[in-house]
Amino acid sequence: MMPPSFKAVLVDYDQELFTPPGWISAELAQYGIEWVEGQHRTPETALKAALPADVVLIQSVRPLLIRSVIEQLHRCRCIVRLGVGYDSVDVAAATAQGIPVCNIPAYCTDDVAEHALALLLESVRHLARQDRWIREGRWDRSAARPNRLLQGGILGIIGLGRIGRALARRVSGFGLTLLVCDPNVDAETIAQYGGNKVDLDELLRRADFISVHCPLDSITYHLLSSREFGLMKEGVFLVNTSRGPVMDEAALAAALQSGKVGGVGLDVLEQEPLPLDSPLRQFERVTITPHSAASAPESQENLYRMGCQIAIDVCNGRWPAEVINPDVKNTTPWNFDF
Repeated sequence: MMPPSFKAVLVDYDQELFTPPGWISAELAQYGIEWVEGQHRTPETALKAALPADVVLIQSVRPLLIRSVIEQLHRCRCIVRLGVGYDSVDVAAATAQGIPVCNIPAYCTDDVAEHALALLLESVRHLARQDRWIREGRWDRSAARPNRLLQGGILGIIGLGRIGRALARRVSGFGLTLLVCDPNVDAETIAQYGGNKVDLDELLRRADFISVHCPLDSITYHLLSSREFGLMKEGVFLVNTSRGPVMDEAALAAALQSGKVGGVGLDVLEQEPLPLDSPLRQFERVTITPHSAASAPESQENLYRMGCQIAIDVCNGRWPAEVINPDVKNTTPWNFDF
């Protein structure tokens, strides 16, 4: 076994679901890489842990790798966001420092697609509310309303990336008409998944069910707000497994209050954990899961396997997979095999 000459540091992870597997240290040691893991809750403590790292990894979505931190990572050859979304990493700052940033976009595709489908069915059938009422001693079948059949309805998917495509495949037998809004995917590709390409406004006007699968950026922040809820059908059902701030929760609460929205399934929130004073808590037509869509053991194993492979590649001078900022090739101070 080679003595460690490189260091990979995991600066933060969500302990409830994503505790790093025990095999990582021995696996990386075979390649001369020392593995260090910790849970740091502030940029200052994350910086202290990351300073000696050749590869810096972060699993949690806490905004720890901010510009002031990244600017001091002079040894860092790569930043890895152990997950799909990377809005918690200042990619522009990393690019300015010549640091490639990677994510793991394929690790939980099936997991999240299945969770989205489960939330869709729950938002329409209100199973959790019916169970809750029975446990409270209430035998009241009105808990099942409002609902409707999926068959013959229209499902709008916002974002046809890996997860959106996996959901489209899963609903193919439900007798739904599929509308897709994704400016980065052409009509021919969308048609391959049984969908019709439309713009956002048309999707909102026509869909009976809407599932959100777009990344969070400056364009998609509050993509669904008061104007968009105003365009939707009465009694529409919504699911969001992407990022919480894509949906304006104040506008969502108003739409629930007015009856515009018939049911909601959320795995992501604008603020996590959900604040005790959040207006969403008052609506029994809202089902919330604690950002747990990617919780299958197989997904967690894949996440760390892929993250370790990136660390191995980088420390051996190989250009890593899934680089978010490929233009950094022109500025990185490190020698990579391109």
